[in-house]
Amino acid sequence: MPTLPFKPVAEHNSQGRQQVHETAGGREKEAVFQTYPRCPAAWMISWNLLLLAFVLGIGGTFQYGLQISIINPPAEHIKSFISEIWLERYSFPLSDKGVTLLWSSIVSIYSIGGLLGSMYAGYFSIRFGRKKAMLFVNIPALLGAALMGFSKVFGSFEMILLGRFFSGVCTGLGLNIHLMYVGECAPKKLRGVTAITASTAIAIGKFVGFAIGLEEILGAKALWPILMGVSAIPALIQMVTLPFFPDSPRYLLIDKKDKEGCVKAMKQLWGDNDHVAEIDDMIAEQEIINGEKAKSVLDLFRDQSVRWQLITLFLVCCCLQLIGVNAVYFYAYDIFMKAGIPFSQIRYVSLGTGITEVITTILCGFLIERAGRKPLLWTSYATMTLALGLLTATLSLQERSYWIPYCSVVLIFIFIMSFGIGPAGVSCPLPTEIFIQSYRPAAYVFCGGSNWIQLFIIGLVFPFIVVQYQRLFQMFFVLGIGGNLLCGFQISVINYPSMHMKRFINETWLERYSSPLHQESLTLLWSLIVSIYCVGGLVGCLCIGYLSEKYGKKKCLLFNCLLIIVAALHVGFSKPAKSFEMILIGRALYGLSAGVCLNVHIQYAGEISPKKLRGFANTLPPVFFTLGKALGQIMGLRDLLGTESLWHLLLASCGIGALFQLIFLPFFPESPPYLLIQKGDKEGCLKAMKQLWGEGNYQEDMDDLMKEKEALKSTKTMGVLELIKEPSLRWQMNILFLLVMTLQLCGLNAIYFYTFEVFRTARLDEDLIPYISLGVGICELFSMILCSSIIDRFGRRMLLWGGYWLMALVLTFLVATLLLKDQVFWMSYCSVIFIFLFVVAYGTGPAGASISVMIEIFNQSARSSALVISGTICWVGLVVIGMIFPFLVEALGPFCFLIFAGVLATSGILTYLFLPETKGKSVMEIAEEFSTLHFGKNALQIVGRKSYKEYTCTKL
Repeated sequence: MPTLPFKPVAEHNSQGRQQVHETAGGREKEAVFQTYPRCPAAWMISWNLLLLAFVLGIGGTFQYGLQISIINPPAEHIKSFISEIWLERYSFPLSDKGVTLLWSSIVSIYSIGGLLGSMYAGYFSIRFGRKKAMLFVNIPALLGAALMGFSKVFGSFEMILLGRFFSGVCTGLGLNIHLMYVGECAPKKLRGVTAITASTAIAIGKFVGFAIGLEEILGAKALWPILMGVSAIPALIQMVTLPFFPDSPRYLLIDKKDKEGCVKAMKQLWGDNDHVAEIDDMIAEQEIINGEKAKSVLDLFRDQSVRWQLITLFLVCCCLQLIGVNAVYFYAYDIFMKAGIPFSQIRYVSLGTGITEVITTILCGFLIERAGRKPLLWTSYATMTLALGLLTATLSLQERSYWIPYCSVVLIFIFIMSFGIGPAGVSCPLPTEIFIQSYRPAAYVFCGGSNWIQLFIIGLVFPFIVVQYQRLFQMFFVLGIGGNLLCGFQISVINYPSMHMKRFINETWLERYSSPLHQESLTLLWSLIVSIYCVGGLVGCLCIGYLSEKYGKKKCLLFNCLLIIVAALHVGFSKPAKSFEMILIGRALYGLSAGVCLNVHIQYAGEISPKKLRGFANTLPPVFFTLGKALGQIMGLRDLLGTESLWHLLLASCGIGALFQLIFLPFFPESPPYLLIQKGDKEGCLKAMKQLWGEGNYQEDMDDLMKEKEALKSTKTMGVLELIKEPSLRWQMNILFLLVMTLQLCGLNAIYFYTFEVFRTARLDEDLIPYISLGVGICELFSMILCSSIIDRFGRRMLLWGGYWLMALVLTFLVATLLLKDQVFWMSYCSVIFIFLFVVAYGTGPAGASISVMIEIFNQSARSSALVISGTICWVGLVVIGMIFPFLVEALGPFCFLIFAGVLATSGILTYLFLPETKGKSVMEIAEEFSTLHFGKNALQIVGRKSYKEYTCTKL
């Protein structure tokens, strides 16, 4: 944040008054104001300011909390109403899927309205002022309440849909304007306390929604329209009372330049005391702005001076949505039931969680000015992390002992208390405090927009996660945190501290031998540190096929966690011990663990998934890998851990993820196929299915596994040489080789190599380029997430050949723009666009779909050896391409992309012609399709049509 152009220097004169001399641009300013005894900030708040905070809250953030909680109690009544109206209109019943679709639309359209309102909040607050904008917020609130309240009378579920949209618009506007208004109306010492009233209003709104939604009040079938229309009451209260209060003093002075109006507003809100110091602060801020207009969101992204404020705001917003509050409230009902609380009383006990949040948010108001924002945030985050970790363990052990559910109840309340004291309250005043007046509306628009987008996504994804496959998704997370995420982190993070590590090696050598290390020797040692990671990866990859078949995937990963922790300790203590040899050992162990992890994580994730989620599960390892790369780029910035004093902690931070997996993985089962096919444990297999997939009938899945087991009865687990020699799996091996080599030769490394040069040519700021390059990595991450969402809809084959051809086309255009960048100035900007397009095409298609196909085309006996082969090709290719690629770029320049484009185009044609679709098919069905590619010369023997008997499982 820019510094003030003058600094006050305070003196006390003989009359006990404080005299301030300020210098601004050579001008002397003098202000005299009375000093007062110090007292707690919370006691100094005036009644008018308190009343304004109440009036703003009742029509502002209170509506947000109310709308979030009020939609759940009448859910079944609204669904019944939709079904009845549909039957009455069209004389045939609406299907369950149709009802679910309409209900999902009613729920999710609220977030769309909120996003739209939040985008226009900045414009309204600047154009009309905070007060008029806040009054305008009540119009969509009243309109939405009227539409929902009269929907039953008019027999129209469309009115509910439209009403929810207008309620979302109201809330999107109200959240941003309320926080901005209340923050600007408070004096500096009371800014935190006053802003807390916004988060308190949210908590009270949620509690009121839960309370009036009880069946005894407005949650009955006949009263749900009144419940949905009750939001009109707070809107009317605000419309009647807010005109008696002034607009924001900061808005009046800085934006409207109305000094008299500002002083009048201050006296009305803060009392008749002297407020010269506050006015001087506003004048100083006005001089910084120097008549500039309010900034847009795009200006906010461009300005480097507010970059860290923007990053801080984004992280806080993400934490609010991803912190787990929705999950805790979701599980609270079941936990209270298992703790022995009577069914009739659980809903009232659940209200206790809402009351706890209200009380702790109010408590935050008393603590925030005394303890500060930062300590409250980090201590609360740490407490919530610990509570969630212990809650995960107690939820996994609910049936083991009678007292464990009570522990879960206590942990829920601890989590909610930490949330109320920390993030729920502290997050509200941050945008007002860390942004100056001209940037503040744009900051609130950005904050609100990101909140609504995340709320919409989580609203769609979270119910799917927790309803049936809650344990499965928990296991995916545990596997990812200690698995491919660490591999991606290690690959990207090594570049950032390279200069510091070379300096450390040189200094250590000089201290030991009293002579400096030659540059050639230093380069050799550094090359060894970098390349030994690949050597370790190759060794781990060659060993893991045997180890995973003998000991299972779970035990291999637990051993791998110990390996990573040992490596982290070596690297972490290398600097205090003054031993660069410890870095070498740590990197070798990291590589060994990566070779183990990359294979086992992929197999494990695919084998624990039901057939309909197999594609999604197989794309998660590359998603975590990409997330690890992005995380390594972020943590390696010189503003975080990429400094000379912290580089060893940066490299050792992988131990945290390994420790997390080591603690929580033992609570999850081994993969069902391994238990049944390798171990012959039918009961264990069925138990693992139910534990991961929920209660249900898994007869068909058991039949598929029994067929595969019977087909493999006469065959042992295949070794690498046996797999290569086996004629019936020749086409699978051809496809495997094609996919792996295309990933290596697709040109992604060349894209990242040219990124900095292209961005410099586009005349982007040199300091901004590392962050834009980080944006490329984040773009890859989000495209991978998109791939995991669409792979089971579009299939693997289409994503592969479509992705290959699109990438080839983009590379061709990129060559043209790189060659013409000196002749036409805007070609550089086209190159930037093509880089992002290439990364999106790569992440959406081949990066995710390739892994899924590799897992699905091989049966249980050949899968481990197949992944050993693919891993070996990857590690060897990484070393060879790393050695050859710099010379290739030097010799060919941008034309090297044409080689990669040719590889991609060829791979797209071969994939289209020879790869069968694997979506939703068992291993046996996929093998039958591959058998047709042998053209009748080599019948499929290992997994052929007649190599197994039909089994009908009745009881296991």
